[in-house]
Amino acid sequence: MHWRITVEAVDPTGEEYRQEFLFEKDLDGLTDGRIGCSIEGGKEIMHEIQKAVVQRELDLWVRYRRVCQCCEGQLPIKDYRTRKILTVFGAVPATYPRLMICQRCTPWACFTFSPAADICPDRATPELMELSARLGAKLPYREASDILSTFLPDQMSRKFTTLRHRALSVGKRIEDAERSRRWHEFLAKEDRTQLELQMEGDPAREFVFTVDTAHIPLVKRWGGRTFEAVVGHCGRGGRGDSPGPLFAFEGTRLAELDATASLALKDQGYIGRGEITVISDGEDCLKRLTGMLPQPATHIFDWFHISMKLRPLAQMALTAPEGYGLFEQDIDRIKWRLWNGQPKRALDLIAIVRKALSSETGHCFWDQRADKLLEKLNTYISRNSRSVINYAERHRAERRIATSPAEASVNALVAKRFVKKQQMRWSRTGAHYLLKVRAEMLNGDLPDRTRYVPPETDGSPYVASLLNPTPPLLKAA
Repeated sequence: MHWRITVEAVDPTGEEYRQEFLFEKDLDGLTDGRIGCSIEGGKEIMHEIQKAVVQRELDLWVRYRRVCQCCEGQLPIKDYRTRKILTVFGAVPATYPRLMICQRCTPWACFTFSPAADICPDRATPELMELSARLGAKLPYREASDILSTFLPDQMSRKFTTLRHRALSVGKRIEDAERSRRWHEFLAKEDRTQLELQMEGDPAREFVFTVDTAHIPLVKRWGGRTFEAVVGHCGRGGRGDSPGPLFAFEGTRLAELDATASLALKDQGYIGRGEITVISDGEDCLKRLTGMLPQPATHIFDWFHISMKLRPLAQMALTAPEGYGLFEQDIDRIKWRLWNGQPKRALDLIAIVRKALSSETGHCFWDQRADKLLEKLNTYISRNSRSVINYAERHRAERRIATSPAEASVNALVAKRFVKKQQMRWSRTGAHYLLKVRAEMLNGDLPDRTRYVPPETDGSPYVASLLNPTPPLLKAA
């Protein structure tokens, strides 16, 4: 059976465009249930339609670009080129001219430019780049490439390196857009001399950073086993509110952490007012973030990690031998003192319990195990004693006390793609760009993050351009 498909269009200029192509469908497979268009047939149809649409749109764009913006004359054509434009529905060979600049307006310059480079500089449409990045960020590159080749025309199934290049290119665009924002936008760093009015019970005035680190396997030839990545949220509000947009990057470089935190604050509407709080697990690089932010800023030691250190001791208290009946009460007292922001008293009690365990005899293994856990807890609390606060008071005020949003994001962002379900080793650059893509995917603004337009400023310096129609001196003469 022969199908004739007609594509008709009406241009903005009023001209009509019409193109036909044939599509053949074999009827021998009807008895096997092969009714309608198959995937291969749909690929062929969409590829032909895409050819017609791309070539017509490119012709209209060339017609628009041939008009000189100054004298409204026609720009001369130097030659014609043919290139393939990669789209979601296949690679489309397009023929377009190379144009020369107007010699009447700019007689001192002579160079050519390509109109196709204006609309498709990468030879691939942004939709194809974004789709490749989304699949490459969720699945292994080979599997993502197979899925693209199954449903889209002209996609090579085992050419996973192309898909990896596209995914990392999108991550690099996100990185470049962030650098452009840092350059053009003013990120205030001055200490605040006047705060907002004290409004009791209003958690929306607080800007909260919940940050955590993750370990990613490193390529063997680079030396080392793993490298760190920072994952966090920046949001406003108290416990139960949205943690805010997600950010992630490779490494623990202070400059990167400082710039990312400044952009996150600006996105949340920070204008020099409100409280700033950082909640982390006590990593040195994360504690330094507090000093980089506009002051005053407060660092809070995550309660979740404290409770994880206390849990093994509570489990050992349930199996304590005879004569250790007060051990369970001592653990509860240590937890109560930490919960109420009394680290000094908690450390004193830990020392008393360890001294009591050292004087006991008869249960050497149990004593050594309990003393080792108490020693780890003592070291952990003493290193972060300045960041231990009154968690009970903050919890009653509906404020955040844990990094649970960051912990969940580490599992969703890093573990599922880099460590647990898809075990492989990564380079630092590849992991950094892919983290950017996965973070923006979870935020839901991947298309917006790849494009950034600098704000217009008044009194910008004059920059001479070759496309300026007439120099001021020549015009005066």
